[in-house]
Amino acid sequence: MPKYTKRSAAIITAGIVVVGGAGAAYAWTLKGSGSASATASSVAALTVSEVSSTPLVPGTLADVKFKVSNPNAFPVEITGAAFKEVTSNTAGCDSKFVEILEGELPKKAEDVTVPEKKGQANGTLDITFAKSLKLKNNAPNECIGAKFTFAVTVDAQTVGHQGPGNN
Repeated sequence: MPKYTKRSAAIITAGIVVVGGAGAAYAWTLKGSGSASATASSVAALTVSEVSSTPLVPGTLADVKFKVSNPNAFPVEITGAAFKEVTSNTAGCDSKFVEILEGELPKKAEDVTVPEKKGQANGTLDITFAKSLKLKNNAPNECIGAKFTFAVTVDAQTVGHQGPGNN
């Protein structure tokens, strides 16, 4: 049986600690893989309702106010509005006396951003399309009190969208 001195016992103990420590410091590395998918949200059409205008007076500009309803799960920014199919049911006052103008949407983002649908309630926003209609100067007296109807369409994009090709 070998004799161990204090010095040889210390060297053996240090060797065991070094070997044991080296074993504890090594770890296995692992990798994994799988597949995933994502689906883009569907888009539902906006609706326009409650259309009204300031009074049409020959030679002056009128504002058109309307409500936009958004059934989507994301907010949208209204970027334009257009009117078409102007009609009048008043004899002697044809729709040709109403001029559709370029108009002006509000300048502030919050005034043209229709919120997303929350729960069962669509997001809604009242918008005023300023200076968008005009009763022509040559409108006859038959146009006094005449009611004009027209279709309103709006253009919109997702909030923060910068156009095609931009992220």
